Amino acid sequence: MFDLDFLKTCTSGFGRMTDEAQDALRGIVQLIQKPDGLFPDRSGHGDLYYTLFGLCLAYVSDAKIDRNLCEKTLGEVAPADLVHRAALAYSRNLLKLMKLPRAIQKLPFPAPELDFPDLPDAAFPQGDRFSPYSCFLRNDASADLSAYRLPDGLYSNLKGSTEYGVAATAAALCLHPDETTAAALAGLQKPDGTFPGGDLLSAAVALYALKRAGRRANYDVREFLSGCFRPDGMFGAVPGDPSGDLEYTVYGLLAMGATA
Repeated sequence: MFDLDFLKTCTSGFGRMTDEAQDALRGIVQLIQKPDGLFPDRSGHGDLYYTLFGLCLAYVSDAKIDRNLCEKTLGEVAPADLVHRAALAYSRNLLKLMKLPRAIQKLPFPAPELDFPDLPDAAFPQGDRFSPYSCFLRNDASADLSAYRLPDGLYSNLKGSTEYGVAATAAALCLHPDETTAAALAGLQKPDGTFPGGDLLSAAVALYALKRAGRRANYDVREFLSGCFRPDGMFGAVPGDPSGDLEYTVYGLLAMGATA
């Protein structure tokens, strides 16, 4: 949801990095901002979705970026799907937050309004505006997610499905803290620190949701995170990933902060 708690958790993760790693990451964020102010995806093209993660990293690292140029470009885009509209709204919110002195940023900062009633069902993930992930992106804590809840407390992203999803469960747990769901999600962690899916995204969102629910992970995740970390200061999706990107770097910091 990229609220203050999310940013605080990522900032905590950044603080656990060595000075050299912090400098390397800060330098990358400053270097890769595109001429139009956006930030690149893995292919190097400026992308609205990845701009949100770039701004998040600029916030936590205090990287010197051109915020005015980014804000100008964001004012000229009009995405037609929930994921990118949410990315746009949260990016604008981040830019507003970055203009404030840090002392003021400790105060509650309202999340943007993310209703989007004009979007057709096809514009939502899985074509479902009421799924846990869709509700998480909209920051809709009033949503009834009972149709996606499985008997063991885990959640599916598909209504009526019997298969759980780590991200769906994490999203639901962030919106509706519940001891049964927290215990079930924690129980999915493997001794090597990973969660089903085996990548940094699934681990990070699960660990963050557990943190918000007041529950610690069952296993140490440091070795897994070390495997995903790259010498350039970024994180890859899995240990040994030859390339990192902005999104997985945020997930890396999120996981580090969630287990601090």
